[in-house]
Amino acid sequence: MLHRIAHLALAAPRRVLAVAALVMVAAGVFGIPVAKSLSAGGFQDPTSESARATALLSDKFARGDMQLVISVADDSAAGANSPAARAVGTDIAAKLKASPYVTEVSSAWTVPPPAAATLISKDGKTGLILAGITGGESGAQKHAKELTDQLVHDRDGVTVRAGGEAMIYVQINGQSEKDLLMMESIAIPLSFLVLVWVFGGLLAAALPLAVGGFAILGSLAVLRGFTMVTDVSIFALNLTVAMGLALAIDYTLLIVSRYRDELADGADPDRALVRTMVTAGRTVLFSAMTVALSMVAMVLFPMYFLKSFAYAGIAVVALAAFAAIVVAPAAIVLLGIASTPTTCAGSSDGSWAGPSRCANPSSRRSGTA
Repeated sequence: MLHRIAHLALAAPRRVLAVAALVMVAAGVFGIPVAKSLSAGGFQDPTSESARATALLSDKFARGDMQLVISVADDSAAGANSPAARAVGTDIAAKLKASPYVTEVSSAWTVPPPAAATLISKDGKTGLILAGITGGESGAQKHAKELTDQLVHDRDGVTVRAGGEAMIYVQINGQSEKDLLMMESIAIPLSFLVLVWVFGGLLAAALPLAVGGFAILGSLAVLRGFTMVTDVSIFALNLTVAMGLALAIDYTLLIVSRYRDELADGADPDRALVRTMVTAGRTVLFSAMTVALSMVAMVLFPMYFLKSFAYAGIAVVALAAFAAIVVAPAAIVLLGIASTPTTCAGSSDGSWAGPSRCANPSSRRSGTA
């Protein structure tokens, strides 16, 4: 199989890269919006007694799947009993009751006096509104965000804030997306600078990032496909980006360094590529199989938080390996990436273009990578 892949890269590199580019664009268009469909939950076994009790309360007593808590605070002397606080509180409670996603609403201004006292702070400044949000673990988070975006804002001198279980998950989702963007903005430029030094050229350094982009975008598309049939954790995104970039660099380093070593040993480019694929390519293939099989174990857990790591991990390692042994050889042939053999940094010729060769000295041995 690896022989055939090498000969395909030699015979039709433009076609291979064109198809890969189209797949990458299509996967990006389909997969990038996946963050909107992910959930911050999945930590509980759905068959546990506590989960079944929660489901019973939701189904039989209309308690909602998650609780949303909204606080209305007024620093005036009248506090939560001021006309402004009462008007804002009753307005929010009425709008919550009108929502099809809310099953039960209790507020400091709408419940009987004995119960109302328990919903007002000791200093009398803050009153609470409690609402049960429906939609399951994933849907309740989305509905809570929609409702709070509409209702939670300061007005008439009254401070309005949102909390509760639903908002915890909403804020986890938001923070996870911000952390992911920050990680990408730091890791990718720094990785590229290191790769320029390791691979000794801009084109060669861009190859791992291209392989990583293919794996990451493809995995996002796979995750979005899973969201159509089951719940997927937001944290799968972080794993996808981290593993996609790391595996792309590792696998591409193996391919490029082995190819350079074959050229340095006197092989012509075509033979060097074939030898690279049956040695380094085989190493990449077995590495990917090992990692993917280890991730399969997480599918056995009932919590979708862990299952999501399996979905993301298996997808990204499979796509990273595919790109490394199919797309990378075609790029090497078409663009001449890594076609010049290099030596280690600090060698007699003073070149700094060959650290990749130093990173994998054992690849000089016949039949290994």
